[in-house]
Amino acid sequence: MHYAIITNPVSGKMSADQKRSALAKPAEILNAEIHGLDTVTADDFGQCARELASKCDVLVAAGGDGTLSDVINAINTEKETIAYLPLGTGNSMGYALGLTGSLSHMAVGIREGRIHEYDLIECDKKRRSFMSSVGLEGTILGLRDQYLAKGDTGFKVYLWAVLRAYFKEYKRCLAEITVDGLTVTVENLLTLMVFKQPYYGYGMRIVPCARFDDGLLHILSINSGLFGSILGALTSFTVGNRVGQYRTGRKLAVKLEPPVMLQVDGNMGWEADEFTFRVLPKALKIKY
Repeated sequence: MHYAIITNPVSGKMSADQKRSALAKPAEILNAEIHGLDTVTADDFGQCARELASKCDVLVAAGGDGTLSDVINAINTEKETIAYLPLGTGNSMGYALGLTGSLSHMAVGIREGRIHEYDLIECDKKRRSFMSSVGLEGTILGLRDQYLAKGDTGFKVYLWAVLRAYFKEYKRCLAEITVDGLTVTVENLLTLMVFKQPYYGYGMRIVPCARFDDGLLHILSINSGLFGSILGALTSFTVGNRVGQYRTGRKLAVKLEPPVMLQVDGNMGWEADEFTFRVLPKALKIKY
């Protein structure tokens, strides 16, 4: 198979030179060239991904969840195959796919692996994702980006953002949630998660029953207080989150008062008072 590696020069805490160095051995293993480091804008990166996908058998996205998401949204994943080398910090997809060991070890796994067909989520007919949420996470990501802009790095940045969002910035909302035609109302919504795989990042199994290949949205609404939120966070690192109301379905519509921010694959999406989600069965071909 013909492989090509694409990575984003501005994502994460590694410099372009550091990424080039880290990917040198995986590129050798896959007999692939490294692309994307000369892109300047998000549009440039998307165009680079589309051009590469049309020329290779497997396009390998190297980066965090956001980079992988950008590649998924740039190409036709129902026809074009991707692979993943995690370079980020949270790396929910690294955990979801069971990718462990060095980048070289993962590259061998890609070369010797097989193609899996997985589902994706369509958000407001605008973007495809493997994990989305409305509520607290959007506020957290906005604060995280502020800390990153100041030069702070590591898990502590995310922790500071969580604490500030929970105790000060985020205002809970009223949510009307409709799953496959059945409507429920949730007061004091902390977050509504729509996932296709169990992990949020850092090894946290937030939606432990989520599956990539079952043709369903895995929906978790949480409106617990401080004790329940702490319990959910702690159990997500061990047996899996045990807090919240869990549902499955193929279509989801949510109305919110007041409007909130959408989180898509670890990045900020857009703010609205209504969102729709639907499952896209077997919309992703990924080799590992």
